[in-house]
Amino acid sequence: MKKNRFVSWLILILILIVLGILIIMLIPKSETKNSIASEQDQNKSALQKVVPPQKSANDIPGFNISRISKSEWNTPDGLPFSQVPGANLGATSFVIIDKNRIAYLCNSTNEIIITEKSTGKSIKKFQVSFAPRDFVYENGIFYVLSEYEVTLYNETGNMLKKHPFPNAFQGIERLVRNNDATYLLLPSGNSLMIENRGISIKPVEYDGIITGNGQFITTQIGGNNSFSIKVRNSDDSIFEKSFSTDNKVAGVFVVGATDNRVIIDVQTFISENPIAVERVVESIDLGKNRLGDIINRSKVPDCYYVISNKDFYISETVTIYNMMTSPKGIFVFSLTETNSEKSNGYPASLIETKFHPNDNLIKLD
Repeated sequence: MKKNRFVSWLILILILIVLGILIIMLIPKSETKNSIASEQDQNKSALQKVVPPQKSANDIPGFNISRISKSEWNTPDGLPFSQVPGANLGATSFVIIDKNRIAYLCNSTNEIIITEKSTGKSIKKFQVSFAPRDFVYENGIFYVLSEYEVTLYNETGNMLKKHPFPNAFQGIERLVRNNDATYLLLPSGNSLMIENRGISIKPVEYDGIITGNGQFITTQIGGNNSFSIKVRNSDDSIFEKSFSTDNKVAGVFVVGATDNRVIIDVQTFISENPIAVERVVESIDLGKNRLGDIINRSKVPDCYYVISNKDFYISETVTIYNMMTSPKGIFVFSLTETNSEKSNGYPASLIETKFHPNDNLIKLD
C-alpha cells in the first residue's frame, strides 16, 4: 500500500516537473516571437522613412521664368511677320549669340536678324538660303539648314561654304553641332552626321538625338501614362529610366542636355476628340551613370502665333531659353531651376491667350 502511494506521488512530481519545463519553454518563444515581430515593424517603419514616395507632378517645383527680350512685329527695327496660304511665317528658330545679342532665323523674309537683347530692336540683318528651317551659331559662324543643304555664313552675312545632303533627307527641320561636326535631327528620333571638320561626308546615322554635350538620347512612349528615356554616353555606356504622367502621353521630345541635366518637352492629351494637348518642359537629374528625378517642370502656354521649328534652346552657359510668338510680338524667356514652390511663371497674358496659328490662317476660296 505504502509502495503504491510512493509511486503515485513520484508520478505526480514528474508530471509537475514536465509541465514546469513546458511552461518555461513556451514563455521565451512567445516573447521571442513578439520581439521579432516588433523588430520587423521597426525595420519596416525605418525603410518607409528612407525611401520616400515618388513626387506627383504638383509637388515638383516650376522653373523660375523671366522675360529677357521682346521684339515687335513688322516695325522698322522689329521682326517680319507674313501670311501665306496655309502658314503664318515669322521667326522659325533662334539662338543666343552672347549676353547682349539674340539672332532669329526668319522664314518670312529668308533672313537672319540680330537684335539687341535689352531693347529687342534689330541691329543687323542679312539674306540666307530660301525657306530656311533651322540654324545654329558656333564660333562666329551661322549654320543654316534649308531643304537640301546646310550653308555657312559669317556674322557679316558672307556665305562661306555649303554642305549638301541626299534628297532622301529633304524636309528635315532641325540640326545640331557637336565636336566640330554637323548632324541633322531625323523625324525617327535619330541623328544623321553630314559633315565633319569642315568636310562633307557620306551621311552616317546614329540612334538617338545627339545633344550639345555629345550624348545620344532616345525617348519612348510606354503605357498610356508613361515614357522612358535612354542615354548613351560617348564611351557607349547606356542607362535608362521610366517616368509616369497624369495623362496619356502624346509625345516626348529631347530639348537638349548639360553635364548634369536632360531637358525634355513632354506633351500629354487633355482630350483626344477633339485633340488637345498640354505641353510641359522638364529638367531631369543626370549623373555619370544614371538618370535621377525630375527637378523642375513648367507648363508652356498654348500661344503659337507662328509655328517655330526650334522654340527651346540651351546656351553654352547652360541656360534654358524659350522663344514664344504672340500677336503682340516675339518674346524670349530664360528658365532657371529653383527649389522654391513659389517661382515666377509665364506672364498671365500669354497663358490666357491660347493662340494657335490655325486660328489665323488665310482662308482660300
